[in-house]
Amino acid sequence: MSEILAMVKRNCHCYFRDKASVFFSLLGVLIVILLYLIFLKDMLVDSFMNEISDKITRESVKEFVDAWVMAGILAIVSVTTSAGSLQTMISDRVSGRDRDTKMTSLSSAKISAAYILSTFAVGQVMSLIAFAIAVGYLAATGCGMSAVGILETLLLTIPASLSGAIIVYTLTCRMRSEGAFSGFSTVLGVLIGFLTGIYMPLGTMAEGMRTIGSMMPATHIAALMRQTLSTDAFDKIMAGAPADKYDEIWFMMGYQIELFGVDFSLVMSIVYVIAVTAAFFGLAVFLTKRRM
Repeated sequence: MSEILAMVKRNCHCYFRDKASVFFSLLGVLIVILLYLIFLKDMLVDSFMNEISDKITRESVKEFVDAWVMAGILAIVSVTTSAGSLQTMISDRVSGRDRDTKMTSLSSAKISAAYILSTFAVGQVMSLIAFAIAVGYLAATGCGMSAVGILETLLLTIPASLSGAIIVYTLTCRMRSEGAFSGFSTVLGVLIGFLTGIYMPLGTMAEGMRTIGSMMPATHIAALMRQTLSTDAFDKIMAGAPADKYDEIWFMMGYQIELFGVDFSLVMSIVYVIAVTAAFFGLAVFLTKRRM
């Protein structure tokens, strides 16, 4: 265990020592928020105004859209920052430093665990920073949030960071080129926002994309965070709406996931995230063992 912790400490030190890497990881989060504020916010508000009663004020809808988007962003931060953290693993392979690790008594499972734990630690730190920014912004704009909802959202950053770390590690554990890793990180950063329904609601996507997005654990995490962080704002603008209209918008905006005809409850989404993440960890160990 001490060997794993030593490797985790070393990986975290390598990441945070590179100030540029940390800066650009945070910059990625800020860019998404700025893109929303500059380009997407009015479009989402206008689109949503067409779906609900004209008795609701535009300011109330803005508060809801703010909370909805921030919850989604928090769900993907751990995924995008995981890619930045794993740059250390790729650098080790390119430079040949990974041979030193192979000569130790660490098994493939322990090596995988060390990289995953260091990536989880980085993702959690970045998630906490993003959480502070998101909650601070919502509080400053007057969006209604409950203390319980804020706490639950904070707790959800833990499984989000762990799941993101394991899945991204699995997808990159066989890469040996910095160019390939850089390309993967770029594609991941672009696609994750669309597939998880951050830039546009899941219910407005084509069926194929909606199915692919709904299979991703990050999408289920986003749904859970929307329930904890933005349900109060949602209930405010849907007050007095018929039950069928409430349910329609609830599903369209990705508060609850539907996959292969199954409507996922809160517990089902949590179990799904755990199951998929565990499967990816097993695959990561297998791939690492083959590479060694």
